[in-house]
Amino acid sequence: MKNIFLFVMFVFMVSCSAAGQSNVREEHKQIAQDTLKPTTIELIPHIFEVPKPDGRFVSRELIVKNTGKNLLVISKVAASCYCGSSTVLNSRIEPRQEGKIMLNVNLDGLYGDNNIVQFSIHSNATGSPTGINMTILKSQKDSTEKR
Repeated sequence: MKNIFLFVMFVFMVSCSAAGQSNVREEHKQIAQDTLKPTTIELIPHIFEVPKPDGRFVSRELIVKNTGKNLLVISKVAASCYCGSSTVLNSRIEPRQEGKIMLNVNLDGLYGDNNIVQFSIHSNATGSPTGINMTILKSQKDSTEKR
C-alpha cells in the first residue's frame, strides 16, 4: 500500500513539473518570437552635419525611436571606417519608446576630402541595417587654404 501511494505521488509530481515547464517554455518562446518580429525604426536627427571642431573627436547623440508594434532589438552598430565608433545606450526599445546611441568620429582617421562616416544600425527592424551618415563640414580655414 505504501509503495502504491509513493508511486501515485511520484506520477503526480512529474505531471505537475512537466506542466510547469511547459508554461515556462511557452513564455520564453513568446518572448523570442516577439524579438524576432520585424518592427520599424526612426532615427532623429535624420542627418548629421557637424562643424569641424578644434579638437580631434566628434561625438553626437542619435535618438532611435521604435515606431513599430514590437520590441526593437539593436544587435550592433558598424562604422564605415576605423575612425568611427559607437556606444549603444539602449539595445532593447519597447514600441513607441526611444533609445540612444552615441556616435563618435576620430578626425585623425579622415584623410583628404573624405569627410563622411557612415554608421549602419543592425536590428530586427524592417529594412535593417539602417544607415546614417555623419558629415564633418570643412572649417572656414580649410576652404580658404585650397584657393
